[in-house]
Amino acid sequence: MFEEANLRKRGKLASDFTPFGSAVGMMDGNSYNHSWKFPFLPCLISAAVGFILLMGISTLSDHRLPAPILLKDASSHPGAFIGERAYKHLERLTSIGPRVAGSYENEIRTVDLLMREIGFIKQFANSAHKITMDIQRPSGVMTPMTDGIDHNTIYHALANVVVKIEDKNSSHVNAESLLVNAHFDSVFGSPGASDNGVSVAVALEVLEVLTRRTEPTRHPVIFLFNGAEEKGMLGAHGFITQHPWAKQVGAFVNLDACGAGGREIVFQAGPGNSWLIKAYAAAAPYPFANIVAQEIFEAKLVPSDTDFKIFRDFGQIPGLDLAYFKNGYVYHTKYDDIQHVSLSSVQRAGDNLLALVSNLANLDWPSMRDSGEIVIFFDYLGLFMITFSNVSWHLLNITLITLAFYQSIAWVTLQDADSPSGRIGTVCKQVVFSCLTGVFQMLGAFFAAWLTVGVVTLAGFTMSWYSRPHVLIGLYGMPALAVALFVFLQVSAAQERALKSSFLMERVQFEGAKLNLTLIVLLTYMYGIRANVLLLLWLSSAIFGRWFLDKVYQRKTIDGGWLLLHFFSFAVPILQTLYLSDSVIALLVPISGRNGIHSNPDLLVAMVTVAFGLLIAAFLFPLVSLVRHARRILFLLMAGHLLVVLAVIFTPLGFPYSTGIVEAKPQRVQILHVERTFYESNGLVRRRESGYWLFGWDHHIKPELLAPLEPREGVKLVDESHCHTLPYCGLPYYFPYLKRIRSSYWAPAPQPLIYHPTRIELIDLKLTGVDKRSLTFTLTGPDHMTLMIWPISGVKLVGWSASKELPHADSFYTERPLYFVTYFYGVQPNTPYELTVTLEVPPSLSGKQVLEIAVTSHILHGHESMANEFANTLKKFPSWMYAHGWTATYSHWSF
Repeated sequence: MFEEANLRKRGKLASDFTPFGSAVGMMDGNSYNHSWKFPFLPCLISAAVGFILLMGISTLSDHRLPAPILLKDASSHPGAFIGERAYKHLERLTSIGPRVAGSYENEIRTVDLLMREIGFIKQFANSAHKITMDIQRPSGVMTPMTDGIDHNTIYHALANVVVKIEDKNSSHVNAESLLVNAHFDSVFGSPGASDNGVSVAVALEVLEVLTRRTEPTRHPVIFLFNGAEEKGMLGAHGFITQHPWAKQVGAFVNLDACGAGGREIVFQAGPGNSWLIKAYAAAAPYPFANIVAQEIFEAKLVPSDTDFKIFRDFGQIPGLDLAYFKNGYVYHTKYDDIQHVSLSSVQRAGDNLLALVSNLANLDWPSMRDSGEIVIFFDYLGLFMITFSNVSWHLLNITLITLAFYQSIAWVTLQDADSPSGRIGTVCKQVVFSCLTGVFQMLGAFFAAWLTVGVVTLAGFTMSWYSRPHVLIGLYGMPALAVALFVFLQVSAAQERALKSSFLMERVQFEGAKLNLTLIVLLTYMYGIRANVLLLLWLSSAIFGRWFLDKVYQRKTIDGGWLLLHFFSFAVPILQTLYLSDSVIALLVPISGRNGIHSNPDLLVAMVTVAFGLLIAAFLFPLVSLVRHARRILFLLMAGHLLVVLAVIFTPLGFPYSTGIVEAKPQRVQILHVERTFYESNGLVRRRESGYWLFGWDHHIKPELLAPLEPREGVKLVDESHCHTLPYCGLPYYFPYLKRIRSSYWAPAPQPLIYHPTRIELIDLKLTGVDKRSLTFTLTGPDHMTLMIWPISGVKLVGWSASKELPHADSFYTERPLYFVTYFYGVQPNTPYELTVTLEVPPSLSGKQVLEIAVTSHILHGHESMANEFANTLKKFPSWMYAHGWTATYSHWSF
């Protein structure tokens, strides 16, 4: 304090000369003074306490859930969403067990349950409402997009339960309706509590609350409970293309999940139509929405899709897409049970949905709707929503970029103007130097992370963070920040000699960091990345936070209060960054367990971790210039990294997966018990074989995983050369994910029991022209089948009876067009499915083979899905593995 007192007596602040505040350096005549530095330990403790405080606030914001309303308290909450009543719906639904489309549980029991629940709701509805119920059994053809490959799906007699609530006295017969959609089917082996039973339960409770109100809504509300989303969003397609009420739908809210429990997020909005997200922002008591999530989803970082796509593409309707995503480890597994859905989570989703539906159903909807309109939206710590138009986004970017450049240039110009004649331009050069240093810090940090990923991969410890995402901080965050800090400290030593003031050096480095951020914002603006709103928050804090600091300390010497105020001037963006990073990591980490082996998952999560770390540290690095013995921070970071590395190598911390009913984070292993049959052109069997097909889901797939099955012969990687000679490599693909052939293994196995064999039969052949032939086939088999139509080289498929348009051909392995067509039925048809294909055949192939067809089947429910021996063998797998599978067939025919 003695040195500080002397500086107060002798010094003169540069803020006396500049309208942009102090230069943060003490001046004596025309030379810069050396400035004292803050002691290391108090700074370290203060920074740690500050970060713990901010992380605590962020964590509380992320886990904040309302207290549920119980049935016994329903009378004291009239018109409210009763969480326990919705939870009872969920209990009854999940007690049915897995609800695979086509199964008795899905097509009969679940439909009966829903009709009973809706009937009960209708019985106690207020007389002001007209309630109409319907069971739809649509049949049709859909061409969705999967991994960039078009394929047709032919479906028959799906199950959709639809109910409409409207004003009983309304004269508007065709009034625009609001659609609320939730699918009730689940994947094989999963109770589907979160995906998507909880959404069904919440929608039922919202329906009940609306029907008991005395005032009807201005717009009719249609609740669609569709029964075939997991098969390729067929239920939504059947409704939007065929149901008579579909033409009345003007907007929709879709409910889904890729996780379990926690908070549901709005991750897709539109297209355009900002009034929808604004209605959510105005109504939702617990908002959670972010355009960053939308851009992540649009970038295909999430390997799934929702019914939102069907309503948007086939119905040309705008809407909102809400989903649970936390605890994605249990998604599509047997662990997606009711234990992983808390009552408070149901209450939160219900409160939000009820408020949103009530608001939308009573709004004046705009007559002119712009699907090309872009809206930017995000919530702040779940407290409130911020939305603005595309024009506002442009103006905000331009204003902040301009202001940042102007503020920095003005400050530098005035500083150099006040410098001695021999030192003119020194500050400007050092700001540019600091800006370049920031670039090298970023490059060094990402290179350090990339190098660490390489070492971890070579050592065989990838995905060690899978069960414990916080390991990412020590494993990749600390070495990256250590390299960035090392670069910074090396440059700081030279800058301190040039500027002769640690306080002035801090300001120069701050301006360099601000210019770096401004340039990044400029780049994201030029490329139209709307998710740069987080960067805009940081830039505005840098501009106005420093302006405020300079005003407060205009005629004061820097002290501990200045340091504290500087730190908390960035509290708003730091909190939002911590809040957002937690959600991004919580989304991406579980996805890495089901994203295949084509890319190293460590690389993506490491880069994301480092990006968030650099963003938080960017404006904290300059403060290091004001701390004594700053190199100790470097040693602390490397020591922390070393401890984490040692723990990963020598303790169970490095094992990616964990077991337990509540905290299950398993490795996914999918094994199909397959029978393959190859027929001659005369229909005789040429070859028949059986085996286990191990399908890889994550980076740790290896043949040893088949050991519990005790294969009779060696396990071999599937021979990729077969993909050039057989449709889809001679394997029963469920969807056309050919890239995953490189992560699959085959082992000979006993022949499975096939209760419902699959067969295709040519029943008619006609010449429809000089070079055209029409072949008519009948197809019989279980409810999940696939046709792979593969014309011989030179033969062209020019038409078929399924639809007017042909699907786009897949040519991943061969130039011969290959058509992947799935066939599904909810209720078994009385007659075999009949399909006619028309081929254009050159004269040179007259009388020769013109077509290959492969037919696959998947038995996904009932006792036929797997033999007892296979089921018992799957139980032998370790508890940290989710080993699941079913019986499938592949038959190859030539015509």
